[in-house]
Amino acid sequence: MSSLPPFVSPEGAETRLWERDAGGALGEIQLAVRRMLQSLGSPDDTLLCLALSGGPDSLSLAAALVRVALHHPLPWDVSCFTVDHGWRPESAAESQAAVQCAHELGFTAATVLRGEGRGGANGPEGEARLLRWGLLAQAAISHAKTQGKARAVILTGHTLDDQAETVLLRMARGSSLRSISAMREFESLDCQTGLPLRFAWGEEDSGADAVVDLSLARPLLGIRRVVTHAACEQAGLVAVNDPSNRMEGPVKTAADQPLPRAAIREQVMPALASALGQDPAPALARLAGQAAADDTILEALAGEVFWEVLIDESGDRDREDSVKLNLKAIEDYKYHNLIRYSAPVLRRVVRKASLLAGARVDSLTAAHLRGVVNLIRDWHGQGPLTLPGITVTRRGNFLEFSASQNRSDSKHQPE
Repeated sequence: MSSLPPFVSPEGAETRLWERDAGGALGEIQLAVRRMLQSLGSPDDTLLCLALSGGPDSLSLAAALVRVALHHPLPWDVSCFTVDHGWRPESAAESQAAVQCAHELGFTAATVLRGEGRGGANGPEGEARLLRWGLLAQAAISHAKTQGKARAVILTGHTLDDQAETVLLRMARGSSLRSISAMREFESLDCQTGLPLRFAWGEEDSGADAVVDLSLARPLLGIRRVVTHAACEQAGLVAVNDPSNRMEGPVKTAADQPLPRAAIREQVMPALASALGQDPAPALARLAGQAAADDTILEALAGEVFWEVLIDESGDRDREDSVKLNLKAIEDYKYHNLIRYSAPVLRRVVRKASLLAGARVDSLTAAHLRGVVNLIRDWHGQGPLTLPGITVTRRGNFLEFSASQNRSDSKHQPE
C-alpha cells in the first residue's frame, strides 16, 4: 500500500465502503453518478474514461463509479487516466500512486499519461489544460477502439464550486453569454484536441473520420466541494493536496503572480461571501445554467438564420475560400421576423461566418462582432473590417468574410 497520496487508508481497505450503496457524502455522489449514467443509455457501446488527478473531487468520483458502474447489474467498462504535467518533482510519483489507488479501488484499467509542458500565449495553466485535454482525448479514443466501443465519455470531477469560479473568471474577461454559461454537464469534444466543439463552430472535427464519438460528462457539477472532501474521508481515501491549486503554490503567471483561479478561490469568493452575507457559489452556478439555456436557444436560431442567408451551403468549402452572406435576405427579417434581425442573433450569425472563414476563435471579441453587425444594420459606406485571421467586406447586398494571409489558428480551452 502506497504512503504517497492518493491512497486507500487501512480503515478504507477494511470497510471498502465504495463497493456498496452508501449514505452521507459518498451516497450523494453515487446518486449524481447514477443519474448521469442513466442519461447515457446502454453501457454496451460506451467506454467511460475517468480523469483521475488524485484530488478529492476525482477520487470521490472514482469511489462512486465502483458501485454505480463496475458493480452495476449491467456493468460499464471504465478506464482511468492520470495526466502527469511534470510541474513538480513529485508529480511522477503521485501519478503512479493514483494508478495504484485506482487498482485498489477495483479498476483494472488505469494509465499514466505524460506530456512535456510548453510555453505559450495561454500561460502555464492554459498550456497545461491544452496538454491535458489532448492527452485525454487521444487516450480515450485509442482505448475505445481497442475495446470495440463506438463512444468514449471522459468523466471529470468538476464541482459546483469550480463552476462558480469559472463564471467569475469569464465575467472578469468580459465574455459573452456563451462563456458565462461556463462548463456544461455534457459536451461534444474534438477527437484529437479534446476541445469542446461548441466553441469552434464551423471547424471540422479533426477526428471526424474516427469511428469513436468523443464526449465529456461532469456528473458532479451540482455537488459542492465540501461534499467530495467529506466523501473521501468517509470512505477512507487520502487525496492529493496539490499546491499548484493554491496562491502560494509553485506555479505562477508570466508576471509571477498567483494563478487567477487560485486567487479567485482563496480571495475573491471569501470576500464576496463576506460582503453579501451569503455563499455566492450557488447563485453563480445558477447563472451559468440560465446562461447556457438562453445561449442554446439563441445559437439554434442563429444557426437557422446562417444557413438561410449563406450564399453557398454545399458543406464542401475550402477554408481558404470566402464566406458570403445574403444581406437582402437578412434585411427581409426586419419586416417579417424581427427577432432574426436582432443584434444577439446577428452577432452569432457573424461569429459562425467568421469561424467558417478561418477567424482565430480565441482572439475574436465582442467588439469585432459588433463592428460586423454594424455593416449589416448601420451601413453608411464603411470600409472593410480586419478581424483576427479574416477580413470582412460589404459588397452591395453581400457580406464577404475572407481569410487573411499568414493567419495562425487558436483554440478555445475547456476547464
